[in-house]
Amino acid sequence: MSSKHDIPKGFDGLLNDLKGFCKRRTFSLAGLKKKASAAYEISLNASRLDDRDLDNRLAELRSSIRIGKSGDALLQATGFICEAAYRAVGIHPFIEQIMGSLLLQENFAIQMQTGEGKTITAAVAATILGWRGIPCHVVTSNDYLAKRDAGTMGPLYGRCGVTVGYVIAGMQPSERKAAYGCDITYSTSKELLADFLRDKMAAGDAALSEKNELIHKIAAFEGPGKKVMRGLHAAIIDEADSVLADEATVPLIISVTGKNRFLREAVMIALSLIEDLSPGTDYLIERGMYDISITSKGGRKIEEALKTLPSIWSSYERTEYLIKQALIARHFYFRNVHYVVHEGKIVIVDEKTGRMMEGRSWSGGLHQAVEAKEGVEMTDVTESHIQMSFQLFFRLYRHLSGMSGTLQNIGRELWSIYNLVKVEIPTHAPKRITFYPEKVCASHEEKWDCVMTEIVKEHAAGRAVLVGTRSIRESENLHERLIASGVESTVLNALHHEREAAIIAMAGKRKKITIATNMAGRGTDILVDRDVIEAGGLHVIATERHESRRVDMQLFGRTARQGVPGTGHMISSMDDEVLIRFSPPRLARYLKQYMHTKWGQKAARIIYMYFQRRAEKTRSKIRRKILDQDMRLNKLLSFTKY
Repeated sequence: MSSKHDIPKGFDGLLNDLKGFCKRRTFSLAGLKKKASAAYEISLNASRLDDRDLDNRLAELRSSIRIGKSGDALLQATGFICEAAYRAVGIHPFIEQIMGSLLLQENFAIQMQTGEGKTITAAVAATILGWRGIPCHVVTSNDYLAKRDAGTMGPLYGRCGVTVGYVIAGMQPSERKAAYGCDITYSTSKELLADFLRDKMAAGDAALSEKNELIHKIAAFEGPGKKVMRGLHAAIIDEADSVLADEATVPLIISVTGKNRFLREAVMIALSLIEDLSPGTDYLIERGMYDISITSKGGRKIEEALKTLPSIWSSYERTEYLIKQALIARHFYFRNVHYVVHEGKIVIVDEKTGRMMEGRSWSGGLHQAVEAKEGVEMTDVTESHIQMSFQLFFRLYRHLSGMSGTLQNIGRELWSIYNLVKVEIPTHAPKRITFYPEKVCASHEEKWDCVMTEIVKEHAAGRAVLVGTRSIRESENLHERLIASGVESTVLNALHHEREAAIIAMAGKRKKITIATNMAGRGTDILVDRDVIEAGGLHVIATERHESRRVDMQLFGRTARQGVPGTGHMISSMDDEVLIRFSPPRLARYLKQYMHTKWGQKAARIIYMYFQRRAEKTRSKIRRKILDQDMRLNKLLSFTKY
């Protein structure tokens, strides 16, 4: 039996896609701007009121919205909140921001260019939702932004009579409950979903399994009285493409540590066994799928090795699995790329944000294999008990809206999965970014030489330069090369996260060079000095294309904000991850011969873009498949009680 939570399929799916297409095409941007202009005029008129009269009017409008009035009352409320914002935090929303705010009050996904003021746009909408008596979750990219935005917008919320809190990693249950008790709560998608799952476990709604009794014992919040959330009512998602698409392929898993001495010993033995295996003959590396396959020759070697091991190793399947995990750890997981060694422990680095993910671990013995490879103390294995994908989680909200500067190519996906209509908001001032022609180099070495040359050139011109790298290792290596050349630079990555605010505050200064991972790609506002603007503005260098063009554009979005000029340059190579994983090896080897010709450069750019788009489509299909599987599983287990 289908329900309102089901995703339409077959003919119903086609009709639903057509409905979404019509909604997007028939949406009146002119009509929205007319409403926003009316609200803006109301805010200008409200500026004539003294503080006491303004506060009284805000209280009246709050009461009107609480009892369900809309239309003119909603525009009046939006206008007066804008004036309150100016007096409370010194920001007066302009018409384009008001347009975005009006849509966030409904079920829309708005595309606002980076630097257009999404923080205040969300705050105005969140205030309206708070006035409606709906607990509102504002979802940010990371803990730093959640805490920052809650604090920055706090005076506005206080003036409008709504309470605000934030939930970040490391907070105690009592602190979380107090924050969720506010009208508006800032947090990350990971913290929200983790608290939701723990509340489910505490309430006895966890997935039916033989471990249900154990789940109650290990639940972080025992008993219904210890639940911290007040339900899933309204959510405004910043960087919606990251949360609802890019991160949606990885489910969040609640797990507990279990003693498994055999596995810890087995990982060490597997690590020693792979020393006798050779790539290409004993096993094949499937980079596109991040997998290892054992050949028949390698299988015979493993069988021979089993004869010298204790009887507990008599199972070939178990041995092969552990050996494959050890090989995967060796060939696909690298220090200062996928993880860092922090205080003697392996800490995973989020590939999308470049930030450390404290307390997270890989499953199936992979984490222990990485620990053994690095020679750090091996932790106990974790056992998964309950999980949910972010796609399924955010579909449970009664009111859902989102915003991002990069929603390109996912409008149909946002509609089919979340029933969100994508609308592009015009910029307040013309975008003044100039892109240099993309340079594709034959090798990594040549690429970094080109990057060095460009940094030195722009630095000499008095520009501020931001260089985006894919990994911590690359950012540190580039930093060392600049030091060796006598050029000062600053690094922003997971190893220097505690200095993030200070580094960003200086990144727009004259002749300042900042090398950053994706930490600088979302939610980062770099203020550029006047002399830098006169020299051409902030110059951004991207050193590799990602699987998603949207991630690349987030980095370029750090420059040319609010009508200020800026430049961007993509410098990539034929040895980059996207081409290694998704293109035929022979194609790359062939093109390398012609990289120094005009024809070769043009062909390389076209091919690079093709395989990047292919990677985007592949990930979109994977997201849909994971959601279908997640929904079927949860129906079988009666987990979400559809």
